[in-house]
Amino acid sequence: MWDKARLRCACANGFSLKQGGVGKSEAACRVLLKQGSNQEKGEFTMVWGMHEPNRFGEFWPDVDYVGYVEVLKEWHANMSDAEKAERGMKQRLLLTKVSAKFTRDLGPLSDPECPKEFKAVKVYKSLGALIKLNDRMLVVERKFKDLLEELEPGTHQFWPLKIALPRDKVLPGEYFGLRIGQFLDSFDPDQTTSGCVQYQNSESFRGILPNKKTITGIAVSKAKVGDAHLWRERKLARPDIFLSNELHQHAIERGLRLPNHYEMKEV
Repeated sequence: MWDKARLRCACANGFSLKQGGVGKSEAACRVLLKQGSNQEKGEFTMVWGMHEPNRFGEFWPDVDYVGYVEVLKEWHANMSDAEKAERGMKQRLLLTKVSAKFTRDLGPLSDPECPKEFKAVKVYKSLGALIKLNDRMLVVERKFKDLLEELEPGTHQFWPLKIALPRDKVLPGEYFGLRIGQFLDSFDPDQTTSGCVQYQNSESFRGILPNKKTITGIAVSKAKVGDAHLWRERKLARPDIFLSNELHQHAIERGLRLPNHYEMKEV
């Protein structure tokens, strides 16, 4: 018999079961059940690669900053000349210098650098547990934040924010900005399937396409991943976000909806 709780979680993550027969969607649920069985045995294998959403929807809502630029301008105006020079903004405020910290290994964001409010251009009934907002900033709902803090306490940076909707409505639930706090060098270009990545320079590679075929051919070193659960890679762009199988499984069990992500080649 199937584990009904896991099947419900599988369906919540994008799969639908048919009334009769075994269809592709049902087969996908069977795969998740098998992975769940491995989890119970303590076998947390596999790494998952995720591309940031590339179209507006539940994982990338169309929003505008509220008051953020004004806060940054005041913050910049109150800096000393030495601080401005250190941040590469001696002459004027450069928003790209700030937003780069959302995705690159440039240290934690200061309070003024953390956007606190957004206004959606349309009404969304619900959003995913992990979403992308302006300038590739990541946002998580409370349950996913709690899961990350259970698995990797003190590793990632979070701050509360509000997503307002048209007609003075506010999106239900609690949302937090997320800066992923660890960057690894686990990508292995020599073990990666030919044609899956594009060489940019000795320090940078890029996945050819944001799809399953590309991601499943990209290799990462199990030893270098170690005990990490959520991270970015220093030398690999696209996929953008990487998850351990343990994080993936816990997200399924808790019914958390995440953007598409696929198994990678672990060596």
